[in-house]
Amino acid sequence: MILAVLTGLIVILSAWLTGFVITFRRQISCMVGMMSAMTLGMTVGLVMGTFVVVWLPGQFFLSTMIGMLIGGLAGVFIGWPISLMAIMDGLLSGIMGGMMGAMLMFMMPAAYITVTVKIMAILCSGILFLLFIMLQGELKAEQLRQKSSLFAKPIRMFIVIIAVLGGGLQLPFSSSATNPPLANPSPDHANTGHHHSASPGDQSKDAAQELYVAANEFSFSPNDFQIHANQRVRITLDNAGQLEHDFEIVGTDIHVHAAAGEKSSQIVFFEEAGTYEVRCTLPGHRESGMTATIQVNA
Repeated sequence: MILAVLTGLIVILSAWLTGFVITFRRQISCMVGMMSAMTLGMTVGLVMGTFVVVWLPGQFFLSTMIGMLIGGLAGVFIGWPISLMAIMDGLLSGIMGGMMGAMLMFMMPAAYITVTVKIMAILCSGILFLLFIMLQGELKAEQLRQKSSLFAKPIRMFIVIIAVLGGGLQLPFSSSATNPPLANPSPDHANTGHHHSASPGDQSKDAAQELYVAANEFSFSPNDFQIHANQRVRITLDNAGQLEHDFEIVGTDIHVHAAAGEKSSQIVFFEEAGTYEVRCTLPGHRESGMTATIQVNA
C-alpha cells in the first residue's frame, strides 16, 4: 500500500512539472528546459528503480529495465515542449537514474529496505519541489500572473507533498514488499514449512541446538546441516571473509547478516520438517557458490 501511495505522489509531481513546462514553454529557455529534463528524468528513474525492485523481488534484469524505461519516459515528456536536446538529456538521465536505483536496492540489506524506500520518496519529492521553485524563478511575476493556474502555485505543491508523505509514510509495507529482493524461493523449491523466529526477548535464553557456519569468499562451511524440528536453534554466522555476507533460508524470514570479520546470531525454531535452501543474498554471491542446505528432521 505504501509503495502505491508514494508512486502516486511521484506521478502527480512529474505531471505537475510537465504541465508547468508546457504552459510556460515559450518563456523557458532551452538551457533551463534541458536542466529540467535531466533533473526530472534522473529523479524519477532513481526512485522508481528502487520501487520496482521491491515490487518484483528477484527480477534484477526486469526491474532494471522497467526503472530505466520509466525514468527515460519522464525525461522525454518534460523535455518534449522545449527542444530535441532537452528530450535527449531527459532520456539519457532517466535511463541512468533507473539503473542506479535498481542497483542501489539490490545491494541493500533486507533490514534497510523499508527505510530506504521512505528516504528515497522524501528525497525525490524534495528535489522535484526545488525544481519547481527553480522554474518559477526563471519567469517574471507578470508572466506568472498572465497564466495563473494550478501549475503556477508552489504552496499547493508543497501542501500535496506534505499531505501525501505525512499519511503515506505511516502505512505498513506488505509482506512481499519487505522481503529482500533476492530472497524469494526458487521455482524448484516447493517446501514451505512453517517456522518462527524467536522474539528479541528470547535471545538470552539457551538454545537446544547450535548451527555454526563460517562464511568466506565465496562459500559456507559447512554447507550441509542437520537439525530437529520444534527445538530452539541458535544460528551463528562467522564472517571470516573480506566482504559482507548473509545467511538466508529461502522461503522464510530468517536472515542473518554479518559484516567482514564479525559474527551475528539469531535464535529460531522450525515447526515442520523438510529440506531448506540457504543462500547469500549479496549480488553475485549465490551465483559464485554461496549456498547450503538445511535438513530439518521431525
